[in-house]
Amino acid sequence: MALDLETSRILLRPIEESDYLVLHKWRNEFRFLSLFSSRREVISFDNFEKELKREFERNRHLQFMIERKDDKGSVGTIYSFSFNQTDSYIFINIYIDEHYERIGYGAEAVTLLVCYLFKFLPIHKIYFEAFEYNGLSLATLRNAGFYEEGRFKEHRFFDGKRYDVFRFAAYRSSLEKLVPLLERFQNRKRCPAGLDTETGVE
Repeated sequence: MALDLETSRILLRPIEESDYLVLHKWRNEFRFLSLFSSRREVISFDNFEKELKREFERNRHLQFMIERKDDKGSVGTIYSFSFNQTDSYIFINIYIDEHYERIGYGAEAVTLLVCYLFKFLPIHKIYFEAFEYNGLSLATLRNAGFYEEGRFKEHRFFDGKRYDVFRFAAYRSSLEKLVPLLERFQNRKRCPAGLDTETGVE
């Protein structure tokens, strides 16, 4: 049985060409470049299309738009990347438009994708990274019960200063801690009842 990538408020759907305009807008925002990207430069739409294509050819795995169900408005994007089949791990990254922060959309989207990846991929853990000055992401990851696996000292150079980068991980055994995140909102979806948290199979 497929796992629905939706809650009562949002759904995750694969990106389409019609999403490129808003993805390009977000990609060039200072907030995106400072908090969610290793890039610094603003690029044209044509170069963005080429950049996105290269990312998928190189290490981008899956990418979804985070969409509100009531009006089909896009509130952000979430994607997985650097899938290592040998050592059984993958990274994910998420961007929420600043107008929709602190409403819970990010927590819902992350939990949905984590459940989805553990169900359909033979992975042991999922990585997340956050910069030292991204207090909201750090607080969210810690409150969600993700494991802080590393702190890379002065790993991020931005705006003339160096900052630490934190790496967190969610394991298959973390699923029982992640599901309650969805229960904080009315009519939350759960991970499938038949999901074996050790093997990822039903």
